[in-house]
Amino acid sequence: MSQDKQTYDLLKLIFNILVIGMLIIVTLNIIEPFLFGIFWAVMVVIATWSLMLKIQQKFSLGRFPAVIIMTLLLALVLVIPFTIIIYSITKNSAYLIEWTKNLSPHHLPELNWLNSIPAIGQQVHQKWISIVNDESLDIINEIQPYIGTIISWGITQLANFSILIFHFGVMIIFSGLLFYYGEQVTKYLFVFAARVSPQHGIYSIKLAGQAIRAVALGVVITALTQALIGGMSLALTNVPYTSLLTLLMFLCCVVQIGPLLIMVPSIIWQFYCENMWSGAFLIIVTIALTTIDSFMRAALIKKGADLPFLLILCGVIGGILAFGIMGLFIGPVVLALSYKLINAWIKEQD
Repeated sequence: MSQDKQTYDLLKLIFNILVIGMLIIVTLNIIEPFLFGIFWAVMVVIATWSLMLKIQQKFSLGRFPAVIIMTLLLALVLVIPFTIIIYSITKNSAYLIEWTKNLSPHHLPELNWLNSIPAIGQQVHQKWISIVNDESLDIINEIQPYIGTIISWGITQLANFSILIFHFGVMIIFSGLLFYYGEQVTKYLFVFAARVSPQHGIYSIKLAGQAIRAVALGVVITALTQALIGGMSLALTNVPYTSLLTLLMFLCCVVQIGPLLIMVPSIIWQFYCENMWSGAFLIIVTIALTTIDSFMRAALIKKGADLPFLLILCGVIGGILAFGIMGLFIGPVVLALSYKLINAWIKEQD
């Protein structure tokens, strides 16, 4: 009888696990179109929660007006600039494709300013002229089909930006809901975490929040600062497609490539067009941007969480490589949890 009861209990447990597993799978399939927007809403709310509380306290507002202000700020800072940039790229797509078709090596300038360089100027200029006039070195004709293909593919992807707008809309809506019901959601997460791990559950949730704030402060704000300074310098020196290049610079800084990928070609373009002073100005700005990157990011990460700088940096790079753009936050959170929990386990063993 006892054995039959154990068998019955085991079958019941297996059945319950299967039912719960099926419910989870079906639920995830249903909410899959919204997952990207929900994920970013959670990240944004965690990173800006303290700002919302400060606005609420400073202006003596209720929660609802503070949520409205934060939602409008979010739309202003994130949604509108991206939409304008994508629209401008789509609008100028025909010109970009036509430009790639009309590239010719004979459009290369003679760069007469090279003669003014002491000692080596004349030799360098003569070498450049021989390269320009040498039809065997028709590099542009070789790479032209590839440039056109790449730009056409990119424009095709950007032209279909309705999905991106949908994700932005989901993010805005869920951000507002999380701002309004933040305390209730946090309480629920703490209860759930305590059920999963009574000893480390709540601590793990708090640590994840700290890691997200550290990334938002150290990585995103640093990248935004670099992109704004770099973008303004490009605009001042009349570099074409400044808005697109600024967005690309921001993305490069977020994934830890840095601003050089955008700034160096811009510097080369200025000298290519014989704009000496503009090129020199961009060199100074580029040096300043790389200097900002070294100390500002480390200081902000330390302010956001008591975690090693290298840990957060490896988490950002590895997370992006493993999970795409969502890995920007997933990587540091996972590494931070692993680091702290392993340390706690080692101390318990001692």
